Amino acid sequence: MRSTSSLFSLAFISLVTLSRAAIIDDLVPRVVSAQRNSTECACFGGRFEISGRNCGTFASELCTCINILEEVVATSTRAPILEGYRWGGHDKTVRSLTDKINNCGEKDKRTCTHPENSTPSCSRQNLCGYTCQRGYKDCGGSCKKSCTPPPPPPPPPPPPPQPTHHVSHPYKRDLLYWGHRVQSSCPAGWTACGVPGGGSRDWECVDTENDLESCGGCPIGTVSSSTGQSTGTDCSALTNVADVLCVASRCAVQQCRPGHKVSDSGNACVEDSSLFRYTLKSAAAYGLEQLRLDK
Repeated sequence: MRSTSSLFSLAFISLVTLSRAAIIDDLVPRVVSAQRNSTECACFGGRFEISGRNCGTFASELCTCINILEEVVATSTRAPILEGYRWGGHDKTVRSLTDKINNCGEKDKRTCTHPENSTPSCSRQNLCGYTCQRGYKDCGGSCKKSCTPPPPPPPPPPPPPQPTHHVSHPYKRDLLYWGHRVQSSCPAGWTACGVPGGGSRDWECVDTENDLESCGGCPIGTVSSSTGQSTGTDCSALTNVADVLCVASRCAVQQCRPGHKVSDSGNACVEDSSLFRYTLKSAAAYGLEQLRLDK
């Protein structure tokens, strides 16, 4: 008789377990929601009751958290929980286990905040333990797909400079980009140069092969965007020069003031020691106000 009763009990428990397993997906998802929430976690044992009815005694401690009790009740094979489910149903069993956790003492209970994308994994050694969900790694207190930080985003490009001077020349100061990009915006044979007295980003395209004041390079006191140096010559400022051109990036002196002659290099005027007198005609040609006396 006792054997028949035992078999009946085992069959009933098996039936309850199968029924609960069949409806588990309707009761609760198997993976905890990927949100960071606080919950009470505890380890407890002893007698388990539902509405004053004894459902059995836990043979060993049960460590769990309130926010996963739905799944615990739906999947546990522990006899007190099975009996509670059989007698009181799912909701009453969850409420009784919740009361069991809330009534635990401080040494057996903790308020835990688990990281996102994790499932509580409570134990006596670590009441607030957790396990990262599939596809995530434990990165020292957080669950991430990768513990390697992503590279920082590239800095935004600097804004293009704005022109600050009005110019009428079709090529000069056609401001596009500063630096080497500026140089490529000038036509062939022209050079991007800084503007005398202008800002650090003011520039203009200069015909350094023929410009009288910027012969061979950018004007003195400005910066060339391609070389970074002032390399030009102001041919009009050469000493004792009466007529001068800029040809192929070099000053080409055409005529010197009286008492001087064109140098052998052709780019300067030097004193002509062979001349000792000048006629009124030659003096008048250059508008001289004083004449050199004969020696």
